[in-house]
Amino acid sequence: MATLLLVDDHPLFREGFAQMMRVLRPHWNVRHASSAEEASGALDDDASVDLVVIDINLPDRDGFCLCAEVRARGATPCVLISGREDEGTRVRARASGAGGLIAKSASPEEIVLLVDRVLCGGDAFASGAAADGMVADLTPRQAQVLELLAEGHGNKEIRHRLGIAERTVRAHLTELFQLLGAHSRTQAIIRARELGLIA
Repeated sequence: MATLLLVDDHPLFREGFAQMMRVLRPHWNVRHASSAEEASGALDDDASVDLVVIDINLPDRDGFCLCAEVRARGATPCVLISGREDEGTRVRARASGAGGLIAKSASPEEIVLLVDRVLCGGDAFASGAAADGMVADLTPRQAQVLELLAEGHGNKEIRHRLGIAERTVRAHLTELFQLLGAHSRTQAIIRARELGLIA
């Protein structure tokens, strides 16, 4: 079970985020803070927080500063959330030590998958450039495996259609999961669709 600390001064967003997590990740524990000061106190009181999710606009400090402070305290990863998706915001987020920048306009499934990636040691800087880079990273064979996976085919059928060994199919799937930050076939398909890699 993961424990998340959400730092946001809008009660409606905090409740919506918590409800989203209750539905999509019922085993996670979501705690709330409405300011940077409250978040600092919560982290002082509880060392079990696995991830801090921070709005970049807080009433007492900007989220970039709070993220840098949290990262300076130890190994707890942070994700910044924002209504802005411009390159300048992404650059500032990276510079603050954040493991990702998530748009508030993102779908619940995308938000959860990006949070998953950071919890697993990856990053979650969603952007068109990131999607283009991922397309470039896929080999032609991986792209074929991804297409067949999205069509619902199992490993044996993929092996048969592509004329490769089943262990090779498994190797391609492992690499695809790593590239997509996914832990299951369903997650991989959802993430690939969000990035426009498959229809």
